[in-house]
Amino acid sequence: RSMNSFLIIYLIILLFEAILSTILKYAWQAEEKWDEPWYNEKTEHERNSSKILRFISDFLAFLVLYNFIIPISLYVTVEMQKFLGSFFIGWDLDLYHEETNQRAQVNTSDLNEELGQVEYVFTDKTGTLTENEMQFRECSINGIKYQEVNGKLTPEGFSEDSPDGNRHGLVRLFVFPTISHPSLKVFYFRDSIKNPQPKHKSEFLNKEELFLKAVCLCHTVQINADQTDGADGPWHANGITSPLEYYASSPDEKALVEAASRVGVVFTGISGDSMEVKSLGKPERY
Repeated sequence: RSMNSFLIIYLIILLFEAILSTILKYAWQAEEKWDEPWYNEKTEHERNSSKILRFISDFLAFLVLYNFIIPISLYVTVEMQKFLGSFFIGWDLDLYHEETNQRAQVNTSDLNEELGQVEYVFTDKTGTLTENEMQFRECSINGIKYQEVNGKLTPEGFSEDSPDGNRHGLVRLFVFPTISHPSLKVFYFRDSIKNPQPKHKSEFLNKEELFLKAVCLCHTVQINADQTDGADGPWHANGITSPLEYYASSPDEKALVEAASRVGVVFTGISGDSMEVKSLGKPERY
């Protein structure tokens, strides 16, 4: 903005000088001896030309003579200043990130100029300023509360080594955000049935598996394109599968799908209009 103001002032000075010099020229040539000296005689065309056209021609001639007053190099100087100023952003210790050992990276020399125009910073929610990471904690299936213990789905009150515990490694499901903010409180929901009496063990295993399949199918999670290789997923050279890398716009969906995959029901990708999962090692398509 300052540079534009300076250029306007210089332009006004240039126009003033050109007009003043043109007027002084005609004032000087008012005397006949100076109007057409012996070393600069006029041609017939110049004598018969319009006075207005001669005034404009003389004005433009003075404009060319005085145009050096406008510093065109000022633009080059300012661009050089922007380029050098960008190094100071990279050298700023307040912008250095110790955890990743990275300094601020300037991808354009106009960055300093654009930052100078910022007057207000708005944020939409606390999630913008904190790490919105979701982790699975526990779930309620058919009124029974389950927790994940070492990658196995265990009913509440049973330990991993309990003979009545779940030995199939199905899950621990419900999602809680781990956001370090004092004003945030976390709740989970469970069925209102209290102290249900267990029936047959296989019946609950089927319901657990059905619950996890629903979790693996009702989402918008994507899989890393380099890892999608049919229903069997990626394989290493030694024949051991590697864990799939999930991407999702919703961190809670991602946490749920990852939790299900840890206990045996793995979402392996989308093929056309079908979704593919591996339930306890068995490929299935829905």
